[in-house]
Amino acid sequence: MREIEALSFGTIAELAERLPIRSRYFQLLLAWDAPDTTPQQLVRFFVPLVERGLVYFCAWGSNCEAVHDAVDKCDIEWGPETRHADYIVMTTWHDESLEEALWFFKVCALPNESIDPSECDRYVVAVGNPDWSIEVKRALQSIGGDADDEDEPLECQADEI
Repeated sequence: MREIEALSFGTIAELAERLPIRSRYFQLLLAWDAPDTTPQQLVRFFVPLVERGLVYFCAWGSNCEAVHDAVDKCDIEWGPETRHADYIVMTTWHDESLEEALWFFKVCALPNESIDPSECDRYVVAVGNPDWSIEVKRALQSIGGDADDEDEPLECQADEI
């Protein structure tokens, strides 16, 4: 799998504008304290990402469940017209520590089986909190192998379906 690139933006509006997507597909863990806002407002932030090849999305931070739901809504409403039938954006939201969410993203987050994970860019983006950017870089160095590392057994389980 490709290395994870850690980025930091001051506002959520910068995410779609400045994310340096280099491949057809990408995976994203977003660390963001999302404001209480309408689902439609949240969806507007994520439509460009779904259209550009988002295949796995993890949300972390306050209101992360609503952010997760917005990405799902984008995938349902805008995705099918722009890709093949068995492509789906996998999504999760995380209310544990940032380090635990990073571990999940690095070790367990694999796109739909129709997408080769080695063809995906991988990003962790902290929005509105420079301290998270520092924590992300430190944690990524200390976390074990990726999902496709054959030497390390995986114990990735979803709590809910």
